[in-house]
Amino acid sequence: PAMIRTIHRAKYVLAEPDLLLQNAALHICDPGRICRVEPWQGPPASLDVEIRDWGSAVILPGLVNAHTHLEFTRLSGQLTRPSSFTEWLSQVVEKRREWTDWDTLESARMGAKLSLAAGTTFVGDISSSGVSWKALKPEKLRKVVFEETLAFLPERADQALEALEARLDSVEPDPLLASGVSPHAPYSVSPDLFRSSTQLASWRKLPVAVHLAETTAELEFLKSGTGEFREFLSRLNVLPADWQHPGLSPVAYLESLGVLRNPAVLIHGNYLDEESVARIMSSRCSVIFCPRSHAFFGHQEHPVRRLLDLGVNVALGTDSLASNSSLSMMDEMRFLFDKRKDLKCEEIVRMATLNGALALGAGGATGRLRRGYWADMTILSLPESMGSRNLTAHILEGAGECVATIVAGTESWGRPSCSPGFSS
Repeated sequence: PAMIRTIHRAKYVLAEPDLLLQNAALHICDPGRICRVEPWQGPPASLDVEIRDWGSAVILPGLVNAHTHLEFTRLSGQLTRPSSFTEWLSQVVEKRREWTDWDTLESARMGAKLSLAAGTTFVGDISSSGVSWKALKPEKLRKVVFEETLAFLPERADQALEALEARLDSVEPDPLLASGVSPHAPYSVSPDLFRSSTQLASWRKLPVAVHLAETTAELEFLKSGTGEFREFLSRLNVLPADWQHPGLSPVAYLESLGVLRNPAVLIHGNYLDEESVARIMSSRCSVIFCPRSHAFFGHQEHPVRRLLDLGVNVALGTDSLASNSSLSMMDEMRFLFDKRKDLKCEEIVRMATLNGALALGAGGATGRLRRGYWADMTILSLPESMGSRNLTAHILEGAGECVATIVAGTESWGRPSCSPGFSS
């Protein structure tokens, strides 16, 4: 068996969303996987094991941010309050135009550091620049970087696909970095580019992520070809003269193009009718709900409850700092707990851990604390007086502060006073 390298002990271990262990220890073996989760017996006789006793703390499965744009991190506080979704998009595009590759690299790197400091161990990151993976690669953060493609003019589809292939070929993967493909959205990707980019992903066995059913304007544009997206695309001179609206819901439209043949990651899903939900279920797609970004744009109530009840895999994401105040999944979960009384604590934790891992293709490897899984863990310090009763609810009400983030058994981030070598 693999050598045990480290033992992490804490007052509480939340091994699964509904399985809380008291005074427990996790044994981490050599390649950074969990080899045992058991009651704490005191230090073992063999001396070559490092013991990290976190004291009055809870060890959670590493938090998964299933949808973010880390390269937008430096847009924080740069945008004015938009009057519409397309006005917000225009602002983002304008600001990004001024950036060099270096600016984008720095922005993504800053996003990775903020994520780790907030207890995130795994991200589904969307990159429109093609340089994000370079920024994220040195960070001890598990990531799927979805290379984004967009071109609404049919004559630009081939060129966009070539550029996407070149970007995918340039990525140097490693055990913590995987690639994905992201045809941006129904209003920014032509039918041909949807087909060809999805086909490419299928050949290369890469996951696909699409922004979908995010706004009522998107629904109107696909249904009748009118509204703010028509104006927006006309203004950018990218609406084909002979463009025909499909007359379908966003989900039905993607299905008609074959995009849902393999389970895809559907980002947002804010507006879904019964038929769309049924299609999502049968295609086994995951939906990524971004609660604070959803609130920022003032959308109607998200159908998260209905999706969960029907067994759809729903995960959580922060989206970017262009529409959110932090990249913290704890903040995201706490916001959701406060706003949606129809969701149970366990469901919220599951959406931020296991469901995120499943959505990003790492179900069975991370998302819970169990033998054989990666040792991806988030450690929250707790008040000494805190008992085990309703512990998850207390955490979602605000108790507990992240003191360390561990990815594949390695401490990726630690609050300076908690790391070895610092006297507090």
